[in-house]
Amino acid sequence: MATNIFLPSTGGVKIRRANVTTNGVDAEVDANVKEQLTALNDLLAKPLFSIKHFTTNGSSVDKVATTKPGTTPGTGTGMLPGELLAKTLTPRCFGLRNQGANQWEGTDSLMENIYNISLTASDPHMQTLEEYIDATAPLSLLKYSFNTQINENYWTNLDSNTKTVLNYPSIVDYLLAYSYVIASNTEINGLINFVFGNISGLRNIVKYTQISAAREYIHAEKVDVAYNSSDDFIIKSILSANPPFSAQLFGPSVHAKLEDYITNSQELALIDNSALYNRTTIPPELIQPLIYKIKNSVIPVTKANYDSLAPIFLNDIKNNPSSIDSSPNADGLNSDTQPSTDFDVTFLDDYASVVKIVFNNIRCAAQMFYSMTLGDELNIFDVMNYFTHKFMIRGNIQISDNILREDLQLYVFSNKFTNITTGKVIDRTRPAERYMFYKQVFNYGSGQITEDIVVNKEFNKLFKILIMEGAKYIQRAQESPNPESYVSRQPIMQAVEDLQYNLSTHCAGMANVITPIIYEELNFIIKRILNHPEIVQQLVPAGGTWWKVVELLYEGMKQQRPKTTIFYNKAKLGFEIFNSIAKYNPATFEDDKNFSDFISNVDAYIITQAQLQPSDDDDKPADKKESSNKDDNTRSEERTPATADAGGSKDEWAF
Repeated sequence: MATNIFLPSTGGVKIRRANVTTNGVDAEVDANVKEQLTALNDLLAKPLFSIKHFTTNGSSVDKVATTKPGTTPGTGTGMLPGELLAKTLTPRCFGLRNQGANQWEGTDSLMENIYNISLTASDPHMQTLEEYIDATAPLSLLKYSFNTQINENYWTNLDSNTKTVLNYPSIVDYLLAYSYVIASNTEINGLINFVFGNISGLRNIVKYTQISAAREYIHAEKVDVAYNSSDDFIIKSILSANPPFSAQLFGPSVHAKLEDYITNSQELALIDNSALYNRTTIPPELIQPLIYKIKNSVIPVTKANYDSLAPIFLNDIKNNPSSIDSSPNADGLNSDTQPSTDFDVTFLDDYASVVKIVFNNIRCAAQMFYSMTLGDELNIFDVMNYFTHKFMIRGNIQISDNILREDLQLYVFSNKFTNITTGKVIDRTRPAERYMFYKQVFNYGSGQITEDIVVNKEFNKLFKILIMEGAKYIQRAQESPNPESYVSRQPIMQAVEDLQYNLSTHCAGMANVITPIIYEELNFIIKRILNHPEIVQQLVPAGGTWWKVVELLYEGMKQQRPKTTIFYNKAKLGFEIFNSIAKYNPATFEDDKNFSDFISNVDAYIITQAQLQPSDDDDKPADKKESSNKDDNTRSEERTPATADAGGSKDEWAF
């Protein structure tokens, strides 16, 4: 099904995205979300209010018939608007309550009252919300002004959740009536501000839907967790993620929180049972790092020693903010390591045709790009070999740390390194191997390839199209008086989808095997050697970081200063762009924040690339600097025809 995008204007402009540009995936609303919103809308459309009875002089009064015997207040023939609308809108419950009456949280909720009215009311003259608004002149005018303002000025600036809610007319009527009757907003600006800004406005409807739909998921999966109270941890955790209503995102977001809760249930029980360090006293952002500390504690954490160890863990987290970043996220992955090695496959379906997108292949490409840019474009691998094979030969460096000495022995003489994440000892990668896979995935460099490898010759063209379309969008947005309405995102979405399929196809097989090794070797070089305090202190005694060490060694190796910060920006921005491509589906780019973040990264990448272009001041073009020394570090028996030209007949220690 194609996606219709309405751009409000006096001319009724409509842009229709064809199926081919979405790979068959529509940004449809999640089934449980749709069910809850439909049920809410249907109940709010019921006759609820007593009709106005006119006297002989033409004046009107609100009148309610006597409540039937045996019924509770608020049931029978209806309620006054002020009385009913003042009730609290609470989300639906599942499992512990009946599926008829008493299915909403609380004892006197708005929906409970409406449900009872719909069952017992017999007065044929009762009014619906829509009829009440139409019969109330000031409110009817406000409704007309509200619809006009939303369609002409606000629609394209709204997030996807808000747009979804506004497609249900009775829910909108409820918000308008509540704002007019309860909040006393009698002019349009105040009413709009209340609906979109107040916690009792649209935010309350979104919260109602997220909780109700999430409870339906939990109930269906029969997960042993408390979830029918808004104070339950799992409900708060789901709300903190603010899951979008789309079919591609809502369910996975709820499942991720459930999986995280189940995985960490023992640690959460320790935290909850503590009187001193529980979830009411610990800041929410520290809960996940604390769980990580408990799981990885050398001393097993029990109920008896938790109160003694918790302050130590929390103090360590506060004093080392990086530990927060290194703790597993909701998917159980570390942000600075290769994501899941399960290589999940997600399909983009277009009716009978099937397009396979392996998203983990694209994440692999993102990591390879990062490692390629720092390791072989900035030449950190060559810098490391220059440091060990020439700079240290002069005897100017003193190695006192035993661990550093062992790391150097392992790396230089055994051609191995230690994986910092797992502690395993792994063989180093060779330049010929790296460049072969760079050629396969990105068509980068001039490395030799085997006859079985298919070079990704389309990548440069597709990536260039993405960058050009990003630049065009930015230019058009700057020139347009209303970029959200009149500047189409379709070309960028098409370019992203083309790259999705391209990288999913080419970054496969052995590329998935070698990429984490390249990254871990680069990580080892930087963290264990170049950033070692002894190395930093001796090479840059005036103060600095490993970046200064790299600049010093690079300058000695090539007699020119490297563009370290520019290459780092290119590596980081490229990683973010490819990672966004991996996460992309049409629903993500309908979210203005996601799209804005992506365009900002593309814009910054364009500037970075411009700074890397060769200039008249450069000694030689950058493309000729690519890897002039890339094979000097290898032993002579490991040389290949592709790298022999670079190293010539020099000894492995000569640079």
